[in-house]
Amino acid sequence: MPRNPPLATDGWGGRMGKDNEGFRRLHFGNCLMHILTLSTLFPNALQPVHALFVRARMEHFSRQYGHRWTVVAPVPFFPKIPFRTLKAYDTFARVPRYEETRGYPVHHPRYLVTPKVGMRFYGAWMTAGVRRLVKVLHAKDPFDAIDGHYVYPDGTAAVRLGKELGIPVVLSARGTDLNLFPKLPGIADLIRSNLNSSRHLICVSEGLRQEALKLGVSGEKVSVIGNGVDTNRFRRGDMRTAREFLGLPHDATVILSVGHLTGLKGFHLLIDAVSRLGRDQVVLAIVGDGPERGPLERLAESLHLGDRVRFAGAVGNDDLPAWYQSADLFALASSREGWPNVLCEAQACGLPVVATKIRGISEIVHGDELGILVEERSGEGLCTGLERALSKAWDRSLIASVGSARTWDRVADELASVFDTIREPR
Repeated sequence: MPRNPPLATDGWGGRMGKDNEGFRRLHFGNCLMHILTLSTLFPNALQPVHALFVRARMEHFSRQYGHRWTVVAPVPFFPKIPFRTLKAYDTFARVPRYEETRGYPVHHPRYLVTPKVGMRFYGAWMTAGVRRLVKVLHAKDPFDAIDGHYVYPDGTAAVRLGKELGIPVVLSARGTDLNLFPKLPGIADLIRSNLNSSRHLICVSEGLRQEALKLGVSGEKVSVIGNGVDTNRFRRGDMRTAREFLGLPHDATVILSVGHLTGLKGFHLLIDAVSRLGRDQVVLAIVGDGPERGPLERLAESLHLGDRVRFAGAVGNDDLPAWYQSADLFALASSREGWPNVLCEAQACGLPVVATKIRGISEIVHGDELGILVEERSGEGLCTGLERALSKAWDRSLIASVGSARTWDRVADELASVFDTIREPR
C-alpha cells in the first residue's frame, strides 16, 4: 500500500493532471516518494537568492514526477562574543525556524560552528543539530530517501540519519566540497566515508566526478547532472529596453560579471583587465555583494576608472535577467568552480563568454562559438581575452540555443533515473 496518494500535489498546492500521473506511474509505479532534502544550500527569508539552484531542481522534479518534499536547511549558530560582532551569524540568527515556500515545508534548525577552526567537527555538530527534528518529522510522515547537497559537512548529517532511519541517501557534490575540502587537514577521510555510505552520488560536472573517483568512489554509483536554467526568465531580450531600465548608457560596450564578491571569483582581475583595454566607452557591470566589495571599489578608484566600473550590489531575482539582456559580453575570472550557473544564464541570454580555463567552466563553454577561455588567470591575460571577444562577430542566436537546451525539465528527467534506481520496494 503506497504511503502517498496516487494523485499528488505539484509542489505549489495544485493537483497534477492525469497525463502527468500516467507518466509518473510509468517510471515509479504507484510508489510516489516522500523525499527529505537536507542541506545548508537553500534560500530563506533573509537570503532569498541563496542556492536557488537546489530549490529549482527540487521543484521541477516534484512538478514532473509528483514526489513530495520536505526541506531541512540548517543554519549555523555561534554564541555571541562580548565586544565583537560576527555579522554573518547575526543574519543567520534571524532566519525563521520554519517557513512554507510554494506549498512545501522548510525547516531551519541550528547547528554549532566555530568560525575558521574545528571544521572536522562540523558534520557531527550538524547531525546533532538536525537529528531530533528529522526523526520527529519521519515519525509523523516517513521519508523514503534523503537528498543531501554538499558532501561535507551536510553529507555527514545525511548519511548518518539515512543509516539511523534505514533509508537511502543521494548526495550531490557542488564544487568546493570535492575541489577544496579533501585537501584540508582531517577532512578527506570524512568525505570519503560519506561518499562510500551514500547510495548514489550526483556531481554537477565531469571535473567533480573525476575528483570523486580519486577518492575511491565506484564509478557505477556516480552520475553527472549539471544544473539547469530557467528559460522562461533567462532569454534574449531588447538591449535598449534593459539599459533604460538599469540606467546604463546606450552607446557603451557593457561587460557583465555576476557572483559573490570574494577573491576566488577574480573580480579584481577583471577590473585590472578593463583598465588595460584600449577602448573607450567600456563599462564593467558587477552584480553581487560580498566581503571584497570595499577593496574592489577602492581598486577601481585607484585605477581612475570612475563610471567604467558599476557596482550593482545584490540584485533581486526578478531583475537579474535584465542585467544579462543589457550586456554585450559576460566575463568570469574564477580560480575554481563546480558548475557556475551564471554562465548558463548568460548563454541562455545569448551572451558570449570570456572566462578562465578551469574545470566546470570548460564544460559549459565547450566551443569557440560560445566564448573564449583564458589560460593565464591575470589582468593581462583577461584583457587579451576581452579584446579578442570584443573584436569578434558572434552568433548570439546560436549561443542562446545552446544555453537554452539545458532546461530544468531535462534535469528533472535525469534526476528521475537516479531516484528510480535507489527507490526501496514497499
